[in-house]
Amino acid sequence: MGAFDTQWRSVSVPAFPPRPDINQFIGGYRRIPVVQIGAQFFCDTRLAYQALFESQTEPAPLIADGEALRQWAEADVFFAVLGAQKPTVAARFLFRELGVKGLIRFMQDRMRMMREATVTLLSATDASALLKRYVKVLSEHLETTAFLSGSAPGHLDFACYHPLWMAARVSPSDLHQWPASVRGWMGRMEQLGHGRSEPASIIDIEEAIRDDNVDASRWSLPSDWRSGELVTVAPLDYGLDASSGALLSMCDERIVIRRETASGHPVYVHFPRAGFSVARA
Repeated sequence: MGAFDTQWRSVSVPAFPPRPDINQFIGGYRRIPVVQIGAQFFCDTRLAYQALFESQTEPAPLIADGEALRQWAEADVFFAVLGAQKPTVAARFLFRELGVKGLIRFMQDRMRMMREATVTLLSATDASALLKRYVKVLSEHLETTAFLSGSAPGHLDFACYHPLWMAARVSPSDLHQWPASVRGWMGRMEQLGHGRSEPASIIDIEEAIRDDNVDASRWSLPSDWRSGELVTVAPLDYGLDASSGALLSMCDERIVIRRETASGHPVYVHFPRAGFSVARA
């Protein structure tokens, strides 16, 4: 949000499920953040970025291997961050963030999540090697440019920044071992800030839904799917909890389902097409 000095509101939710405040709107989907714009909810950072900012600015062109780099950052590198740390370092970080009870619940939740996941967790040695390789790749791209997206930050920068931001929080000393080009980029990303935010309540969410008028007729479906049929949508890799709703759209980019609030107002939930399954309920 800081990249465009956006004014926004935020509902705080727990670090791990259950999150009833948002699940009543989006269903079982468990990953955060989720971005709400009126009656629409975007359950993916890329779709959210497009909805928020690409009407304000031309999308930044991807570098040659940008899409592969983004996918690497959001999958293998993301899981390598904690795996690369000594267990005592990771445990101290989680204890500081969550406390004793929170740490126990967090570990129980992650054990359940990974038991059902299709991703393979690396050993500590392999995770550390992967993280070092990732930093090296970023440093090579950043030798001649301020951001991965060029002269200004784009979605690729935010996707690639997130795992290193987490790594630096878990073990701040790691930051000093990274190349100057990466440290400089991290500093520039941090300076963007978070825009201008204020707390929001569930009442605020419901009012935004009620006051919106979404034109659902602009969405379309492949011929073998019927508009309005009940489906479930779930990630294919981890956090496989599904959301159910009436199917409105499915294309190469996204899936859109319609759900209803307790008061009967429609909400429109967007998921990426890649990496998600759609099944008739």
